[in-house]
Amino acid sequence: MAFRPSLRSIWTLITMAAITYGLYYWAEYSRVEAKRENYDIKLVAANKMNSALRALADRQEAGGDVLESYGDPRLDAIIGQQFSTITSDLGSFEEKLNGANPNLAGAVVDLFIEAGLKQGDRVAIALSGSTPGANIAVLSACDALGIEAFTISSLTSTWWGATDPRNTWVDMQKFLIDRNLLMGNIVAVSRGGIDDNALGMSSVGRTELAAAATRTETKLLESSSARQASLLWWTTFKSASSGRPYAAYINVGDAVASLGHKENAELLGNGLHRRLPARNWPGRGAMHMASQEGVPVINLFNAARFAQEYGLGGPKIPLSEPGNGDVFTTTRYDLRVAATALAISLAALFVLVWFDAKYFRLADAGVDPETLL
Repeated sequence: MAFRPSLRSIWTLITMAAITYGLYYWAEYSRVEAKRENYDIKLVAANKMNSALRALADRQEAGGDVLESYGDPRLDAIIGQQFSTITSDLGSFEEKLNGANPNLAGAVVDLFIEAGLKQGDRVAIALSGSTPGANIAVLSACDALGIEAFTISSLTSTWWGATDPRNTWVDMQKFLIDRNLLMGNIVAVSRGGIDDNALGMSSVGRTELAAAATRTETKLLESSSARQASLLWWTTFKSASSGRPYAAYINVGDAVASLGHKENAELLGNGLHRRLPARNWPGRGAMHMASQEGVPVINLFNAARFAQEYGLGGPKIPLSEPGNGDVFTTTRYDLRVAATALAISLAALFVLVWFDAKYFRLADAGVDPETLL
């Protein structure tokens, strides 16, 4: 005769349900926080960026140049006013906040490791005055990994970037390098903006940009068209490396000489591109020339999207402290608890089936079912 549940099954099943629910609850709430791969090196990068931001804040406070307070001195140091004589275009305040998160440097380390970059590699980095926070994140990641950075920067800025003509991005970068807070080689700067020559900007603004190059003793690249500027950027990069190949070309922000056209940044998207896809680009910049010579391209244009992809959350004031975010840690189930809960539930199920079969055999032998209750 086939086995069928005994008269006691309803109670044993209820007991079994209670046991398994309790075991599920135990396993579900026994999760632990685990460090992700390369945690230590990512934390080094985040701490480097945080130290750089604090140094810039101390410098600004000492000079009495705080124009507007955003609730965190680290933000005050790199987020400028909305409008100035060197403002080039519209910009997003939230984007600048995402770029200022010190933990962005840890996410960049993750990206660089995924791209295969390693200690001793040389990279060409195109930076923009619009994205001082993201610039520092990329340079901090290079330092943490021992990657040698060669940079060219455009100095104009969109809203809330490095818009103070007395404290442009190259002023910040040179200050950090001089104090050994960041490493890297400042190859050159350009005015940026339309045609990479601040076309349409006031003569005052153009003069202030040239003055920034002079006081930081940096070569100023000048050209008459975006195409000429792109070629000049790439040839200048290659000359600075003295024939040694670059392991990657990294674009940060919206420098037109690097991108060829601002829309190219969105068309390409964030991340690593071993080869740029063949398409009808609105313009071709230094990154296209690098790609044609076999150099992988890494694009970091949208800091907000990049932060979301790496689990850093949205913009926050005050800024997060180093080590926060899914790029550093993750919550996992404790496998020991899960395995123990599974073993107990299987044992309970075995006991249930064994007793059910026993009572079925007694009932089949003619024992009064009432005695089974």
